[in-house]
This record gives sequence, C-alpha cells and structure tokens, in this order.
Amino acid sequence: MRWLLLACLLFASGRAMAEDQATLRLNWLIYGFHTPFYLGVERGLYRQNGIDLTIGEGQGSGRAVQTVAAGSDTFGLSDGSSIIAGAAKGAPVVAIMGIMNRSPYAVIVRRDSGITDIKGLAGKTIAATTGEAGLVIFPALLHANGMAPDAVRFLRVDGAAKLVAVLENRATGLLGGLENQSLILPQKGLAVTTLPYSDFGVNTIGLAIQTTRDTLSRNPDLARRFIRATRAAFEAAEKDPEASIQAGMKVKPDMDHDLSLAQLKAGLTLLRSPRGADKPIGWMAPQDWADTLQLMKQYQDLQTDQPPTAFWTDDYLPK
Repeated sequence: MRWLLLACLLFASGRAMAEDQATLRLNWLIYGFHTPFYLGVERGLYRQNGIDLTIGEGQGSGRAVQTVAAGSDTFGLSDGSSIIAGAAKGAPVVAIMGIMNRSPYAVIVRRDSGITDIKGLAGKTIAATTGEAGLVIFPALLHANGMAPDAVRFLRVDGAAKLVAVLENRATGLLGGLENQSLILPQKGLAVTTLPYSDFGVNTIGLAIQTTRDTLSRNPDLARRFIRATRAAFEAAEKDPEASIQAGMKVKPDMDHDLSLAQLKAGLTLLRSPRGADKPIGWMAPQDWADTLQLMKQYQDLQTDQPPTAFWTDDYLPK
C-alpha cells in the first residue's frame, strides 16, 4: 500500500510539473464579460488542459498587444484593430481565437427620439469622444446606409460627459458599446434604443485572443489547449452566467453585481459572427478580418500590404 501511495504521489507530482505556466493579459480592468476566464480557472478547466493560468488586468487593447509581443505575457485579449495595427508595425503577434466576433460598436439613442435605424440619425446630434474607434469608422456606417458624410452632427466630449449630454438631452444619442453605455443609461433611468453597427452593414472583429508566432512555433499544443479550455469556460458562462459573475467577484469583490451580469449577458450575444451564428465559440469569419483590415486602411490610415491572413489563423482551433 505504501508503494502504491508513493506511486500515486509521484504521478500527481509529475502531472503538476508537466503543467504549462501561462499568463493572459486582459484588454482592460475586470468587468462582466471578462468573468468567464475566471470561471474557467475556478472550475479547473485550464488545469484539466495542462495549463496553470494567471490572469492580469489590462490597460487597453494596444497595451495587451505590446506585452504579449515583448514576451511578458503568453496570451492577450485585444480588439481586432489593435492586433492588426500592432502586427502591421512589426509586433510578432497573431490572433488565434475570436472571443467577440460581432462588433460591440453601436449608436445608442434616447428611446423618446423615436429613432429605430441609422437613417433616423440624419440631422441629429450624437455625443462622441475624439479618436474613439466607433467614431473613426462612423463614415463607413453612413456610407453603408446611403447617407451623406455630414448627415450627422457630433458633440465632442470626454467619455463620462457623453452620458451626461444624453441624459440632459443635449445630444440625441452617443457612440458606445453594446456591453457598456447601452446598459449604464437605463440604470440611470433613461430608456434607450441601441443600433449596432453590425446590424447596419459594418461589422468588425471585436475581441480576440492573440499570442506570438514564437509561442506557436515552440509550443503549438499550448495554444490548442488554451483555446479548448477557453471555449469550455465561455460555454459554461453561457449556461450559468451567475456562476461566472460570482467567480469574477471572488477576484474583484467591489464589482457591481447587476451591471456586471448585464455586461456579461450582452457580451455573450457578441461571441459569434453574423457570418457564423451556428459556429462554435472561437471561430472567426475570414470576411470579418478582411472587412476590418479594409476599414482600417480607409478610415484609420493604416499602411500595410499584408493580406488579412497575416493577422489571424484558425490552425489551432479544435477540429
């Protein structure tokens, strides 16, 4: 019996030693949509796939690209445009899994405005922050809906002031995120109508998991196992959103429970591309990457001759 116990301990120790140490850098501070990663850690989904995962909060998608490119983190969560921008400038990163394949960008308008589509914005004033991604590609939204470039007026304010401008009716609506401002305004008592860019002809890659080409070369199986575990974590969150929020609150107890839950549920509706509603979590539509790249060239002055496939790969997704 002693020999059997010793053998079991040695086997367990060997398994623990075999685990890959990996880090994931989030795109921002923890909020509702991030909690499935913590649920995956709590339920041992990463350990079951041989990964000892440490998750770190972020300071923006661009920063997450930088830390992964520098080798400070194994994986990063960044929006597609930041991955393209970084890789186009030489960062050795590539997206391996789509987490938010439906663009989170939206125009959020007061419901009492009666506006139900993009064309209804003609002649109205919308609050926006200079440089925000949704504003940069807004001309594409106008073009897709047959509207003139100057059809909509903008009130340029900072992020917090956008909400105030709409609440005070100095702006009919604002540019924001489906999993953010569209949830905060109702919390403050204002009913809104949300007009997602993706519903009106402009879809871009939202959030994706990126890593370095060196990691893929040295340990391709780590990428496959990470994707498998992450897919299982988000599937678990779809089935039990409350458990996901509770996992997140164990790490960040001061999270607003109700807002975080609403953020998670809203984010889960963005997991799958409009071009692949029946596809498993993580699948990315080639045309979504092509469209994102083209929009960046046209509206963000991106300079690159690289094809869309230079910025993403589906080679590591479970078959």
